[in-house]
Amino acid sequence: MKFNNISLPYPVLGNNDDVYPLLGSDSIKMADPVKTATEYVFHVELVQRNKNIADLVISGKAEYACEITCNTTFLRRCIHSDLPCFDIHLSRKEVNGRINFNCFIAVKEVICNYSNEDFNEDYHGFSFDLEPGDLLAVFPSSFYNTNIKFDKLFAAGSFMQIVEAANGIEKTWFNLDEDKILIEMPHELFEKYIQIGNAFSEVIHSSIVHNALVYALCNLADYAESGKVWADSLMQRLQEPQFQQYDPDTLKNDMTMVYRLADLLLQDPYKRLFDSLERINDSINGEVED
Repeated sequence: MKFNNISLPYPVLGNNDDVYPLLGSDSIKMADPVKTATEYVFHVELVQRNKNIADLVISGKAEYACEITCNTTFLRRCIHSDLPCFDIHLSRKEVNGRINFNCFIAVKEVICNYSNEDFNEDYHGFSFDLEPGDLLAVFPSSFYNTNIKFDKLFAAGSFMQIVEAANGIEKTWFNLDEDKILIEMPHELFEKYIQIGNAFSEVIHSSIVHNALVYALCNLADYAESGKVWADSLMQRLQEPQFQQYDPDTLKNDMTMVYRLADLLLQDPYKRLFDSLERINDSINGEVED
């Protein structure tokens, strides 16, 4: 089930501002899974503060649910709970790549004349007859990508790679259609990179890598649900507290934010560039003096 941009004939918490209090930034909490040799174990906690909906759950007329899908392996599973938390066990053999988690509160039995004192004023005075399976609340989607190297998430090399272009192109280009961001270079340029790239990593970071990251951030909104490792890696970084003000949809139209975010993610590449050039200059001057 896809919950983004849903349109329903009755008010749903988490869908626009239909029902108050609106879901907060803490509405879904999902830590990195516990990993064993055979499975991933996810713990998911949900938070909502609407009393009428909470009472329906307590009375047994509604329940929490979490739908888990993995497009690569075609896994689809829905787990139900009377409590706002789940312990989800997934075998390593049944998932690969992006695992999507969509959580909601659904009706368990017929509810006649459903009304909520915290409906948006547009719905004041209205009531609705609900059937089992109808949604009362929809939480923000979350995901985990098994292919992300979380211990190397801070390194651009974990989701970006410089390669020789296979199609004979004459100019360097950035390919976003693979799992990694591919910086594709023509043959002659790639050969030069192989010879000197490692010796001038800071120069490479502040130029080619920085440009590739800016291009990727500008297009992140279009790839946010693609399951590409590079996109999921960046989306994962944006969930960290210091980056939560950078929304992919906003980045698409705000180059100032894009450049500021790229600098933060690469840990001030221009400063590192000049520090590196200073060391090179000191080394050259030292050799001259000798």
